[in-house]
Amino acid sequence: MRGKACGGYSLLSRYRGELMGIAMLWVMLFHAYQLNVAFLSVRLLRLTGFAGVDMFLLLSGMGICCSLARREREPYGRYLGRRLRRLLPAFWLVVGPYSVALAAVGRITPDVVFWNLSTLHYWFHVPGGFNWYISAILVFYLLAPLYFKLFYRCREKEWLTLAMYLLGYLLYRVTWAAGLFHLSDFLQRIPDFALGFLMAQYLMEDKKLTRRHLAVWAAAVVLGLAVVPAWRFQPIIFPLGLGITAALVPACLVLARLLAWYPGRWVPAFLRMVGGSSLEIYLLNVIITREYGLLAPWLDHDVRHLSFYAIAYALNIALGVLLHQGLERLRKRFHA
Repeated sequence: MRGKACGGYSLLSRYRGELMGIAMLWVMLFHAYQLNVAFLSVRLLRLTGFAGVDMFLLLSGMGICCSLARREREPYGRYLGRRLRRLLPAFWLVVGPYSVALAAVGRITPDVVFWNLSTLHYWFHVPGGFNWYISAILVFYLLAPLYFKLFYRCREKEWLTLAMYLLGYLLYRVTWAAGLFHLSDFLQRIPDFALGFLMAQYLMEDKKLTRRHLAVWAAAVVLGLAVVPAWRFQPIIFPLGLGITAALVPACLVLARLLAWYPGRWVPAFLRMVGGSSLEIYLLNVIITREYGLLAPWLDHDVRHLSFYAIAYALNIALGVLLHQGLERLRKRFHA
């Protein structure tokens, strides 16, 4: 998807891999719960790191929409098979042994192992479940072809995207009132995925980032910032995810522009590597986050916990990249 154009929405395609790498590193920083750093900027980045998931879902939606457009007549089973082959082997390989180990030491019951491997633990709110993200993105993958048909039949795609924003908020409020609090992580991300489809349409139409578009995105940032004080007083009525989604596209455009200006090669190459192995890195990072108490005696050597995260996260990225490369080789051999 790396295009030759050097401005506007085309930057989202050109630097998609690097942006995914930034999103993954941002999520990892968010998961560094024990990190004790005095710098306000680092603290703010860590506290807002959950927005890395929003960024990743937008970029995933953009990639899936472009893929569906290229393979417009592809059977649903073949599309789903491609997605599952990318997602489930890594998930089972990491989560399976980890869940079995937890069951062996009595930290979870044996049935939770099967709930985890089925990815249904999140939807049924099973105690001891692994993590919500894989369960959520799998549902996005399942529904993407259906939304793709609706999206391309709709003439007013911007209004449809706004409707998905409102739908996500409405479902969030309904489920919250019903006591299904755990579903908010998924429901507040519905607009992210829909925005990805809109960005894909802009890319395929080679739409320019005009002054009108800049004004719209600037207004979205202002609205997003306005959510923050409202969230502090009414966090249920004004979830912070509303503001994050509003500022998501402008943030990605600014980051892509900075990457275009950056003269070096090592940083973009590192970000592409992290972005390409983000699934495996994320799965391992969840384990590191959950097992801080177990790993700390071996890796934690200072009061700010910098040594722990420097060592653990370096190993996290290295193992994630190696696991991704190994699985890719196996997939290619199996396909051949």
